[in-house]
Amino acid sequence: MLELQLTSGESESFFHLSVTGQLESAHFPMGPDGGGLFCRYDIVAGPDWELVSGLRSAVTQSARTESDYRTVVFNMPVEFTMKSTNPHGWPQIIFSLYGANIWNVETNRGYARVHCPLSGAGTERTIKAPLFIPKYSNLCSAAMSWLSGVNPELRDPKILADGSKHKGLACETYGELVVRLQAISRGSSRMALDWGQTAVDDR
Repeated sequence: MLELQLTSGESESFFHLSVTGQLESAHFPMGPDGGGLFCRYDIVAGPDWELVSGLRSAVTQSARTESDYRTVVFNMPVEFTMKSTNPHGWPQIIFSLYGANIWNVETNRGYARVHCPLSGAGTERTIKAPLFIPKYSNLCSAAMSWLSGVNPELRDPKILADGSKHKGLACETYGELVVRLQAISRGSSRMALDWGQTAVDDR
């Protein structure tokens, strides 16, 4: 059982959320559109959340399809702990997938986002997050993108965590990321927070 050490009086002001799991794979119905895929993840949370341990962002190794031409396996661990005074701005993980096109030029292959699960005592969730690729609304730019094999990219993928910032974004979906996550909280009951699930004993 995961143990979180709290300093004197901290349990009354903060609750901790510990998330563990892995980015398992990317699945494409007709195979990936390109090779040498790698993925970056970024943790995004509200202003009251503070990262206590783990990495806020990380990048996987480059991977290719093997026996199953539709699946690219990453098996990248995801592990971090955050603390907050309230659940507003619940942590999300933004994934950015990249790979080489037919001209061997690195380009965006899709974005995905997932919310960290609510606390559950050792319960791991499998999340299948759709991959979407931004598209140019201008016909000329779209034609140039198709000819060059270079997809448009978001300057800051973290805006995907805020629906008001990417409203009206033109995109298409192809494929999905498979992510396995579990979460354990500590100190939430002392702050009168109830996730509707079993949490770690706060004693």
